[in-house]
Amino acid sequence: MIDEHYNYKEMILSSHIKGNIVEKKRGSYGVVYIVKRNGIQNAIPKYVACKTTKDEYSSEKLNAFIRETKVWLKVRGYALILTPFYIINIKNRPLICMPYCEKTLRDYLNEHEKLSPIEALVIICQIIKGLLFAKNRGIEAHQDLKPENILLEDISKKFEDWLSKDVNQLLKWRVRICDFGSANAWRELGKPYGTKPYMAPEQWKMKSELEKKGFVEEKIDFSKVDVFAVGVILYELIMGKHPIGVRTSDVWPEPKEGFPKRYKKDEKWNKWSKKSTDIKLYDNLDGKEELENLIKSMLFPDPKKRLSHELAFERIMNILTKLHAPTAERIRLLFEYYDSWAINAYERYNRLDSLIELSKIPVLREKIADQLLEEIKGMEGNVSSASDAVYFCELCHKTAYLLLKHNITKNREKIKKLAQKMLKTAIKWMYKIKICHKYPEVKFRNITLVKTPYFRDFEVYAEIIGYVRKLLEEVEGKKETQKIFSKADNYTRSAYFYSIASEYHTLGYDMKAVKILEKCIDMNPNELFYYMKALWTKHYLFKMNTLGKLNENTKQQLKKSIIKNTKKAVELAPEWEEPREFLRKFKEKFT
Repeated sequence: MIDEHYNYKEMILSSHIKGNIVEKKRGSYGVVYIVKRNGIQNAIPKYVACKTTKDEYSSEKLNAFIRETKVWLKVRGYALILTPFYIINIKNRPLICMPYCEKTLRDYLNEHEKLSPIEALVIICQIIKGLLFAKNRGIEAHQDLKPENILLEDISKKFEDWLSKDVNQLLKWRVRICDFGSANAWRELGKPYGTKPYMAPEQWKMKSELEKKGFVEEKIDFSKVDVFAVGVILYELIMGKHPIGVRTSDVWPEPKEGFPKRYKKDEKWNKWSKKSTDIKLYDNLDGKEELENLIKSMLFPDPKKRLSHELAFERIMNILTKLHAPTAERIRLLFEYYDSWAINAYERYNRLDSLIELSKIPVLREKIADQLLEEIKGMEGNVSSASDAVYFCELCHKTAYLLLKHNITKNREKIKKLAQKMLKTAIKWMYKIKICHKYPEVKFRNITLVKTPYFRDFEVYAEIIGYVRKLLEEVEGKKETQKIFSKADNYTRSAYFYSIASEYHTLGYDMKAVKILEKCIDMNPNELFYYMKALWTKHYLFKMNTLGKLNENTKQQLKKSIIKNTKKAVELAPEWEEPREFLRKFKEKFT
């Protein structure tokens, strides 16, 4: 508990994140608060972790924190990597809200001393799988893998009958790789560092050259430093100690009483890393020979001889299959499930959302806007499908609003051009845009994970036109925007007026909204307009009736109008279930 340390800054943080800070952990560049979400009934999740910069402000620490945030958002959305829910900015101090995990792999290892080969492989294959995903997102090296940076989350309550008797019970723990503060630091910052007991020979080589010469003469391959670290962790899980011959927690970061101080020095770990394949497992261990060969292949001092991520993963899964096929099969199923969530039609939307989250950090806003403008420039002449058109419009919209929030006066012309690009693209693809292009189905094997919602295709187009209208009204004014749309085709004009009607309805002016819908119907007799006309008239009827402001004759006229418009919607779209069901229930109640 941290009550005695609770200060004014933490009170401000606690109020923004709507909970009580119950624990505080410090890292190299930041501090993590574990927050219990009080005041939110049945809050899910009950606990969250919030990371921010250290109390003492420095540009170096802020830049390091921002850099880590960028990396995290690159890999956002993958189940085996701890990634943020959202970012908020409090008094120019960024705060990242993330999932809370019960314990670290170091905690688990300290509790159990060592694991069986099957248990160790269950953990290790998840780590490698997460690293493969990160690698595909441009993270060549995490650079600081260790049990402290591997979190464990209990998923046994999330999947019914997940832990059947025929699989290893360690499957209850999902790995979440965290702390990406050093990711690609060797390349981007010229910093090869990691945590000494897990550093590969090439990390020590670069460190030595920098210290002696101040520069590195030739490029050093860092693509397999994580494989080396995972090899160390695998040995540690099986044997209960580091390959150097002692329990890591006994000598690092501070040697315990009775252990020599030499473990604090670089020389001890550097020297060991060059003869790291000199290992031996217990004689009576299941799969001893294959496991020994695997670990040695992951610990080769020469990165050219060391296993790649892909080969390491393949060999790990093959050994796990030989040792316990049901567990290997179950974990393959789990990986397929994770992949289906992360690698699908929503990928580019997720990346865009990540950049928008990142733009909440003020110093990054302009850079991200420039990055998005470059993406728009590259995509503008290459929109080749309705899906591309919908995404392009979303990209332009979010970029425009980012510019709008940043400096409307300075960015007025850019915002106007973005709105024009959206309008031009939407009109070109208007009759081909479908609901599935904005909300595609996501499947896992034959199971639908995300259904395409039962909206009308026109609603996607109307949403885009609504975005265009609001942007143009911000920079050109309502009269000029009206002139622009007065020259458009009827399909587009009906979408323009529908967006205005929807705003009136949201503000509670239902009958004003209904009158505008009549204009829409004149231009484009779409089933959506008839159904919304019925629905909003019903809202008005119920509201006015409750207030006692309607006479019997008016009530009957409104009811007839509701039935008439709903019938027309059903006539135009007989396959649309929602108005049919609405009509049935309305008739049952009022006729």
